[in-house]
Amino acid sequence: MPPDERRTSVNRRPHPLAPARGTRLLDTDLAGMLGALLIFVIGVWVRAGGASALAHGWTAAATSITEVSGLLASAAGLVGLVLVGRPRFVERHLGLDRMFVWHRILGELMAVLVGVHIAAALVEWSATGGFLAALQDLTGRQPYMALATVGALLIGVVTVSSLASVRRRMSYETWYFVHLAAYVGFAMSYGHQIVRGTLFGDDAVGRWAWGLLHLAVVGVIVMRRWGTTVRAVLRPLRIARIEPVSPDTVAVHLAGPGLGAIKASPGQFFFLRPLRARWWWQAHPFSLSAAPSSAGLRFSIKNRGDASGGLATLPLGTRVAVEGPYGTCTPETIADRKALFIVGGVGVAPVRSLLESLTAVNQPVVLFRASSERDLVHLDEVRALVEERGGTLHTLVGPSATLAIRDPFSASVLRRAVPDVADRIVVVCGPDRLVWAARNGLRGAGVDPSDVHYERSWW
Repeated sequence: MPPDERRTSVNRRPHPLAPARGTRLLDTDLAGMLGALLIFVIGVWVRAGGASALAHGWTAAATSITEVSGLLASAAGLVGLVLVGRPRFVERHLGLDRMFVWHRILGELMAVLVGVHIAAALVEWSATGGFLAALQDLTGRQPYMALATVGALLIGVVTVSSLASVRRRMSYETWYFVHLAAYVGFAMSYGHQIVRGTLFGDDAVGRWAWGLLHLAVVGVIVMRRWGTTVRAVLRPLRIARIEPVSPDTVAVHLAGPGLGAIKASPGQFFFLRPLRARWWWQAHPFSLSAAPSSAGLRFSIKNRGDASGGLATLPLGTRVAVEGPYGTCTPETIADRKALFIVGGVGVAPVRSLLESLTAVNQPVVLFRASSERDLVHLDEVRALVEERGGTLHTLVGPSATLAIRDPFSASVLRRAVPDVADRIVVVCGPDRLVWAARNGLRGAGVDPSDVHYERSWW
C-alpha cells in the first residue's frame, strides 16, 4: 500500500468520542439553592404580615394560609420545571431518572398545596358573602380568577394522570401530551398571584424578584429542553445499519457528520427521535450498546410493541435526531474498582458498552438473567469482553417459577457467586423487578448503597 493510502487508512480508523462533561455540583449546593428559594418565599409571606395574621382570627388565618400555600405551590412547580428542563450540571450529578422522579414528587406536592390554597380561599371569601358568592368570585367573577381556576383544574388532571394506577393504563404518548397541560395550567395561574394577591401587590421588590425567577425558569426550559431538541434536529444522524441480535431485538447503528458535536461515554443513553411523518414528535430513551466512536453510535432496541418496534422497520438513511447523552454511570464511576454487573435481557446494552472501557484491574463479573435463551442479547460479545479482562460471566435462564433457586439475587446466593461482592462497585440494569430484587440482595450481602448504581423508573 502506498504511504499516502496508509495515512488515509490510519486517519479513518474509528476513535472514541470525547467523553461527556462532568460536574462539580454537590448535594450541599442543591440544598443551598432550594434553601434560598424557601427563605425567599417565606420571607415575602412574613414581610406582608402573613405569620402574624395566623393569630388574628380564623378569617385572617385563612387569608394567610391561602397566600403561603399558593406561594409554596408555585415554588414547588418552579423547581419541578427546572428539573424537567434537564440542566446539564444537575443531570450529571443526579441523573435524569432521579430528576424525573423528583419532578413527579414535586408535581404531586404542588397539587396538594393547590388544594389547600383553594380550600383556604373558599373559607376566606365565604366570610363576607357566603359560600356560593365565594365560588362565583373564585371561578370568574373576579379578574384573573377564571384563568386561575382553569389552571388549577389542569394541574389536577395532570396529577391524576400521573398516579401509577392511572399511568399504567395509558400509552406514553397519551400521558405525555396530557402532561403538557401542566405548563398551561401553571402559566394561567401566574396573573392572579400578581394582580389579586396582597403579597406582591404592595411589594415592588418582591414582585420583580418573583417575575425574574419565573423568567429564569422559562430560560432554562427554552435553552436546555427545547434548545437541545432543536440542536438535535438541526444536526441529525442517519441509520447506517440495522442488524438482528435476537428474534425480537435489533442493533441500530447511527452515523453521520453530526457525530462531531456529540460528547458521550459508555454506559449513557440518548433520546432518539426519527425525523419522519409518523415519528418526529416522539422521543424514546435507548442505551448505547457499544462504546461511542467516530464510526457511530449503536443502540440495541427490543420490540415491546410500541414505538421501539417501529424503529427496526425504518429504512437505511432515515434521519434521527439524537438528544443527549444522559446517565451518570460511566467508566469514571467505576474507575479502578472491581466491578459486578447484574443485568436482565436487553438491559445488558449499557453494560456491554461499559465493558469495552474496563481493564483487567476491574476483573468484571457479569450475572446475566434472562427468561429464555433468546433473551441473552449480545451474549457472545459480553463473554469475549469479560474473558479478555480476566472476569467471569454467569447466566441464569428460565422463567422464575421453574428456577431451582427461589431468589437468585438473595444475599447468600450473591456471596456464593461473587465472594468479594461487598468490595465491588455494582451496576444493575434490567426490569424493575430485577433491579429491586438485586438491590435488596446486595444490601444484605454488605454492599454499601453508594456503590450500587441503577436507574430509577420514571415512567
